[in-house]
Amino acid sequence: LYSMGNINDDLIADAEKDITVKKNYGFAKWGMAAACLALLKIQGKLPQLAAAFRDKKILLREIPATLLLLGDWGVYLWAVTNGRVMECSLGYYIQPLVVFFLGALLFKEKIYWQHFVILAIMAVGIVLSARGFGGVPMVTVSLAGMFAVYAAIKKSMVIDSIVSTTMEIVMMVPLALLFIAFFRMGDDGIGGLTPLRLLLMVGAGLVTCSPMLFYSVGVWNLPLTTAGICQYASPTFSILCSLIMGEVMTREKLVSFLFIWLGVILYTVFTVRQSRRAPAEA
Repeated sequence: LYSMGNINDDLIADAEKDITVKKNYGFAKWGMAAACLALLKIQGKLPQLAAAFRDKKILLREIPATLLLLGDWGVYLWAVTNGRVMECSLGYYIQPLVVFFLGALLFKEKIYWQHFVILAIMAVGIVLSARGFGGVPMVTVSLAGMFAVYAAIKKSMVIDSIVSTTMEIVMMVPLALLFIAFFRMGDDGIGGLTPLRLLLMVGAGLVTCSPMLFYSVGVWNLPLTTAGICQYASPTFSILCSLIMGEVMTREKLVSFLFIWLGVILYTVFTVRQSRRAPAEA
């Protein structure tokens, strides 16, 4: 779903990329908020949402989570509309390992020497990627860092996962409305959009909302190691989307991805073996 969102955002893009990002950003958040609130209404959980907003302890966790998620989506959307989807893909490949190390640090999940070897291999891939992307891949570093911290915060939540995600999205709505209001005038503003492009913008919220809800449920009920492995599907499909959208996989980029893929394979194999040994040892 996230990968298909790349193509949706690319369809929305026009010649004025910075304006397009702000338009899409505003309408996506509005569409996501509407979808999440409708889901809570159907499930009868709106009272839980209201109670969460009144709980100061929950707000102390949700506010930084919202800011991290807002920053992550902002970087992601900017990268997609500026032809840097491969950098996003690289970031989401290394993200699960960052999530794992945070899990080991914060939630006392076990860590072995093999993990440090895997980390070293991926670090080589990141260093080599600087040649392929013409410098330090800041999109990669930003996405991996922000979302990993966000995942750790989500793991510590004690409220319903869908209520938590809705709470974060609702807190983004005021900024989204400001974006819509500020860019609503002129030929390049909201008023100049065709009905199809307007529909794509609102639909972007639904496309983004669905995997976030699934992720929230998963990360709350699964170990961070398992949740991390499941995230490898998105960057894989994102590479295919980047090629469809016209990006080029140069030799330098391919070499860096090979190191990352090697690290991903080793990490996945080791994690699966450890999960199989655990029941036997118990």
